[in-house]
Amino acid sequence: MNKHHNLLTTKALLTGWNLTSGGTPPAATLTRDAWSILILYSGDIAVTASLLAPGRVEYDTIPVAAVDRWMKCSREEMALHTVGECVTVGGRAGTVVGFHLEDRPPAAGPWRFRLRVVYDDGVDGDPRPASAVHLGPAPDTVGECGGWLCEDLGTRMCLVREYTRDDSAPLERKPLCEYHAEYGDRRLVVVRVLHEIPTPAATVAAVEEG
Repeated sequence: MNKHHNLLTTKALLTGWNLTSGGTPPAATLTRDAWSILILYSGDIAVTASLLAPGRVEYDTIPVAAVDRWMKCSREEMALHTVGECVTVGGRAGTVVGFHLEDRPPAAGPWRFRLRVVYDDGVDGDPRPASAVHLGPAPDTVGECGGWLCEDLGTRMCLVREYTRDDSAPLERKPLCEYHAEYGDRRLVVVRVLHEIPTPAATVAAVEEG
């Protein structure tokens, strides 16, 4: 393990990973933020490698050759998302279920990797980390929207279509309530905001001011 360990130590220092080693059978563990890589050895030869991504509770087996690539990935991009996180990508909502490396080496800079996302319409995707935006839950004070009561509470009229595998769904005009205006609606794609519409509270205030 000595020769490989010395090389691994150098790579870890260059890429910001913390390295610990020892045990029987000999093993090395690399950690950086919420990520962890476990390597098991037979003598000086690395025989197996596993990756623990943020949000996962168990290690996933990876090729030993992939260890070097994961170590070279951008620390900033690796800190953006976790398994189980809800995200939106280009207006489509989905859930992060994993990560995978790109096959081609980059022309320059860190090695690139992608998210594994299952969209709410059932389609799988592999967007780059920077293109996915975290979809946070609404605070308790706002609460869930009461279905299609948006027509009574709306503040914005939008042109929307239901989520489909393509753009075949018909376009509809719908006012969205404050909850959906801020947090989105996973059933709909907002195509375009058409115009503002007054809320009952705004109407009463305008009358009182007059």
